[in-house]
Amino acid sequence: MNPSLIAAGFFFAAVLIAIGYILGRRRGKVAKAIPLGPIIQEDERQRMLGLLEGLSRWTNEYSGNVSNYQSELGELSDAMRISLQQSRSGATRNGRANDNQQASDARMVTLINQIMSTNTELQTRLEAAEQQLEEQTEQIQSYLTEARTDGLTGLFNRRAFDKKLDELFSAYRAGGKSFTLILMDIDHFKMINDTHGHPIGDIVLQQISQRLGHGMQDAEIVSRFGGEEFAILTHLPIRAAADKINKLRDRIANDPVDAGSAELQVTLSVGLSTPHEDLVIGPIVRRADEALYSAKNMGRNRVYFNDGNGAQLINAPEVIRS
Repeated sequence: MNPSLIAAGFFFAAVLIAIGYILGRRRGKVAKAIPLGPIIQEDERQRMLGLLEGLSRWTNEYSGNVSNYQSELGELSDAMRISLQQSRSGATRNGRANDNQQASDARMVTLINQIMSTNTELQTRLEAAEQQLEEQTEQIQSYLTEARTDGLTGLFNRRAFDKKLDELFSAYRAGGKSFTLILMDIDHFKMINDTHGHPIGDIVLQQISQRLGHGMQDAEIVSRFGGEEFAILTHLPIRAAADKINKLRDRIANDPVDAGSAELQVTLSVGLSTPHEDLVIGPIVRRADEALYSAKNMGRNRVYFNDGNGAQLINAPEVIRS
């Protein structure tokens, strides 16, 4: 077998060792795609930039080494070819072919050692780079999670809700599925804070959030809209969504919130809407808000929906015209 091919085989095997190591380490890890927003801090951007620049330098260095090795392999191949020709022509009698062959063999061994040494250094660098990249990824994941999550309740926050609403409305306008917007308010929440204190009010928010999250697991998003108000987006048709949230409202009303020193009966007022030949999002939110205020004005602890024909109480013929 051509010795130059043997040397080349060693070289590419060495490269594959490094690449295979990294791929092996990464195999089985699931990466969740999250859109990057303008919330990465400046110092983190600088650290990430420095890391990427370092990787670029290492890549260039190794690329240069590869070019050098390719050149040396070509020269080595030529030298071995000459040595073989001399051997066939009988030049072995004066020992020149043997000398050339020994020199070529020694050079090949040296070159392979250099390749393996460079590969070992590259593998060490790749391991260090992978560790740094994983740390950076975890930090970015943490920032993105914090940016999209309400710190008190653990639900999605208003920013995440607005983004999801934009996505669903854009898909709907492009001929995709319709959706239902659910807005809800904890009844008399100010009274809870004034009577029992804000720490108890926080417990109420946390427990109601947990029940909403469990009760609407199939929703596209369950979020804290602001204060004591929550917002949910689901692909359920509006009447099916109204029926489901009404049953959940009833369970919450009949299951007091354990706030440590007190058990509090907490009720919700709910309003729903759905797209109705709307060109923009605003009217959808306005109709849901009108339905919510209808629920409050008619006594609270109830569900109203607005499918474009006025606010209607779920499971009742009553209609409130705006």
